[in-house]
Amino acid sequence: MDVTRKPTRRLTRRVLALAFTLALTTACPGDGDGDGDGDGGGGDGGGGGPPGDPVTLSGQVTYDFVPAVYSPSTRRGTLEFTQASVRPVRNAVVQVRQGTRVLVDGTTDQEGRYTVTYTPSGSDALTVVALAKTTEPEIQIEDNTDNNAIWAVGDSISTSVTTKDLHATHGWAGTTYTASRRVAAPFAILDSMYTASRAFMDVRPVQFPLLKVNWSPKNVPQSGSKAQGNIGTSHFSFTENEIYVLGRDGVDTDEFDAHVIVHEWGHYFEANLSRADSPGGPHSSGDLLDPRLAFGEGYGNALASILLPEPIYVDTLWSGSTLAAFGFDAESEPTTSPDDPRKGAFSEMSVFRLLYDLYDSGTNEPYDMVSYDLGILYDVLVGPQKSTPALTTIGSFINGLIAQSGVSTPDVYQLLTHYNIGSISSDFGDGDTPLRAIYTNVPRVPYSTEVPLVGGLDFNKRAQNQYYVFTGTGQTLTITAAHPNQDVGVEVYGLGRSLAQSDIGYAGSETVTVPTQADTTYVVVVFGFKETAGNYSPFPTLSITPQ
Repeated sequence: MDVTRKPTRRLTRRVLALAFTLALTTACPGDGDGDGDGDGGGGDGGGGGPPGDPVTLSGQVTYDFVPAVYSPSTRRGTLEFTQASVRPVRNAVVQVRQGTRVLVDGTTDQEGRYTVTYTPSGSDALTVVALAKTTEPEIQIEDNTDNNAIWAVGDSISTSVTTKDLHATHGWAGTTYTASRRVAAPFAILDSMYTASRAFMDVRPVQFPLLKVNWSPKNVPQSGSKAQGNIGTSHFSFTENEIYVLGRDGVDTDEFDAHVIVHEWGHYFEANLSRADSPGGPHSSGDLLDPRLAFGEGYGNALASILLPEPIYVDTLWSGSTLAAFGFDAESEPTTSPDDPRKGAFSEMSVFRLLYDLYDSGTNEPYDMVSYDLGILYDVLVGPQKSTPALTTIGSFINGLIAQSGVSTPDVYQLLTHYNIGSISSDFGDGDTPLRAIYTNVPRVPYSTEVPLVGGLDFNKRAQNQYYVFTGTGQTLTITAAHPNQDVGVEVYGLGRSLAQSDIGYAGSETVTVPTQADTTYVVVVFGFKETAGNYSPFPTLSITPQ
């Protein structure tokens, strides 16, 4: 569930591949570039022979979907293969091929049905394939360990065949997967992301950019070469603008964990349509996080529960030889072993349940009198949340929300109170004392101060971060964070994005140079990596000076 933003040392955590014999193991010849064009790399594919009569082929494309289940009361869960269902592969590209040539492209409908008409030519074998690729929006599931080939399911046909159904099986054999029959995984990932995308497209005229998702049965939770499957965890990569999903049998397989899939899709949404200032990195319930991270992770969880829709968030994994799971309920905190002991703007669980309550009906909760549709939430994410002069926290989101037509500020404030968040009245968290305290207003430039950080926690926790807000002077400014024997970093935000960052040395000074516009708001984040508990001694220093 991490968003990859920081160097590897900061991060911990928890194709055209054809299945003519239901063995998705090899890439289609000449089409390993992942674009799905199937142009055959220039081979004639049997062309040159006399064309035959046109043939119309129809059928249905389906896949096995396995529900991930979790009980908050027993705190147990698994992948429930006994409850697997057959689902349609919607809006997917279907191709008839002769040799390496694509004779025709088509698309499945909402029931997974397709009809295409092709004209055979030559003597090469005919095949029909369904790619793990949709067209509206454009999403494709690739194999990062096989030259980014797009996954597919297919079968051979002849000109006498007019009906051909294709089905992708889950391949579960009772205690492990049969590799040659493990075909449904990329289609399950595709369908979850298609569901998320269409939910927004149904309420607003959204244009999503191409999304590439990397899944392989070789993908494992360790760092290294992604081309070899060492992806760290299921995550969205801001630098690549792509998603990676775990798939190693017996370790961690996320393809049927629909909440995890949509959570990562939510980070793609942030990066491409909204904005995310989150530092990424390790996090868990009960942590007092940097509020940017608390918002980003709580938002991802809430979005998954809203869009699927399913309030019980589930993430499965292997525990020894057993498929296990952990999860949480968007509707309510467990009565025993609470998962949100320190509610507020720095808690991802508070943000998670708050955002879900803003959407759901709340009929059983006296503190929840609101129910805003997905369109309003979308408008906030792509509008004020994207353009905030502050950083992306629950403060900027709520202040953007209460500015929307039809939103009741008193009702929103009542809901905030339940989550120990004050009556937010600005993007900077005014109205919530703890959130506002992470921001310090810089009265003038030049400026210098001590930064009150506390060590013994990860770089992305509240105690290791402090924000400084200043107004641009029209000059180029030099900004330095320093400590004589501890590792600190500095990042500057303005104009809706990160402008500069320095986190090179393990001790000493970190300096960036930023040209500024007069009367424009900028935010400096100073963050630290002190591993021992307690205040920094001395505190790090921050200086902002004109060149």
